[in-house]
Parts: sequence; C-alpha cells; structure tokens
Amino acid sequence: MNDTKSVLSSIEIRASASAVWDVITNPDYAKVLGSEFDTNAFVESDWKLGSKVDFKYATEPEKACNTGTISKLIEEKLIQVDYRFFFFWKYAETYSLQSSDDGVVLQINAGPYGSDLPDHKVAWKNWLAKVKELSETKD
Repeated sequence: MNDTKSVLSSIEIRASASAVWDVITNPDYAKVLGSEFDTNAFVESDWKLGSKVDFKYATEPEKACNTGTISKLIEEKLIQVDYRFFFFWKYAETYSLQSSDDGVVLQINAGPYGSDLPDHKVAWKNWLAKVKELSETKD
C-alpha cells in the first residue's frame, strides 16, 4: 500500500475487544456503519478467512458494487480485506485492534486512493467514531 495515498487513522475505544469486533462484523450494524461512506451503503460477509466481503447498497441488496476477500484474520485482533478493481488496481483495508489501558485502539489502514483521498479520510474518521459510539454503548 502506498502510504501517501492511504488513510491511516485510529481511535481509542472504552470497550472490550469483543464488543468492538462484534460492531465491525455483526450484520446488525452494517447499514449504520456503511452510511458513514454513502447513503444506503453496507458490507456483507461471514467474516471468515478467505470469505468474500461485498460492498452493496440497500436499494439493490442482491448486487455487489465491489467484492474483496479476507486475506488475514485473527479473531478480535485483525482483519485484512483485499480488493482488485478493474483487474489492475489493488486496494486493501486493514482493521486492527490493540489493547490499551482503557479498552482498545482500533486502527484502520485503507488505500491507495486517488484524488478523492481527502473525502475518504473524513469518511473513515466518521466510521471510526461510529464504531466507538456503538461499541461503548454495548459494554
């Protein structure tokens, strides 16, 4: 991943790793989290190593706009999803959880992006804040 065109952001969450993991992977939260990127957007997956991750819209839930593959998975610690767009552009999202004094730190590393990088930085910050909000109300 080209770091200069990637989003690298983190947030401290006062919740257990299992609560944060559940918010990220539970389909009950998919549409709430997806709306931080686009209206009616969500991801769908069974969140197992080698499984597909489909980016969809609620208006056409049977059709995936983009599909990635979970290439790395450590329960309650790490998820990496690799995408390939247009047969040449590789894009990845890595979600990592690390213990902290007050809970966990959730870090996202996503990219590379093009000229829309500033918009994606805002969207990922909003996504992290939403994961924090939902996780802290669970514990």
